[in-house]
Amino acid sequence: MATSSAMVGALKLLVRERGMTYRQLAEALELSESAVKRMFATGNMSLRRLDQICVAISCDLGDVLRKLEQNLQRMDELPLDDEQALVDDPQLLLVAYCMVNHWTVDTVLKRYKITQTELIRCLARLDRMRLIELMPDNRVRTLVGNNFKWQANGPIERFFRSQVQVEFFGSTFSGSSELHLVKMGDLSRSAQERIRQRLESIGQLFDEIAEDERQVSSTERHGMTMVVAMREWRYEAFSKFERDEG
Repeated sequence: MATSSAMVGALKLLVRERGMTYRQLAEALELSESAVKRMFATGNMSLRRLDQICVAISCDLGDVLRKLEQNLQRMDELPLDDEQALVDDPQLLLVAYCMVNHWTVDTVLKRYKITQTELIRCLARLDRMRLIELMPDNRVRTLVGNNFKWQANGPIERFFRSQVQVEFFGSTFSGSSELHLVKMGDLSRSAQERIRQRLESIGQLFDEIAEDERQVSSTERHGMTMVVAMREWRYEAFSKFERDEG
């Protein structure tokens, strides 16, 4: 059954497809831009407001329901062999990253040393994986859902741990837009759960902002990676100082 948040997500996609910014929508609704952003972020929207937004972007409830149905059919996980195929082919993995982040074919060709023939080959393969839908004139529709995730301990996660993670944490994190926090302390189970929930909400915020940023030209966007991790752990070298229990 469709939830209200899924309905709002479908409406958000329609707003983006119409090329309307939150500021423009706010002006049409006679609201502040912050109020519109908060409305979409919280999903707190009345049926009357839904109707007003539909009028503003020239659609109706039927369009919202059709978009919702498309979203519910989106890919939320790849089979293991498809994940392995991405790991085995760096060019395919690169194109998959670009398409999931809504790059155009022209932008990929301008940015990377990939021929049009090579790019079409990759797009056709991603189409067979159902990560994208390759449409006429080499237009692409991404089929990855908001709840998409890599398989636990699958090829992508192992690839990330063995190669990407090592390279990522090799930085000094001294750039103006960079951040590296390491916090240690003794926490109760309830405190651990509170922090875990807060970190999950930060991850959701990252996804929401990244989704909103798709309205910005790809030349003005820069690849950013955020890794948030927390687990019960003590430095191994400390273990030799611990007293035996009993």
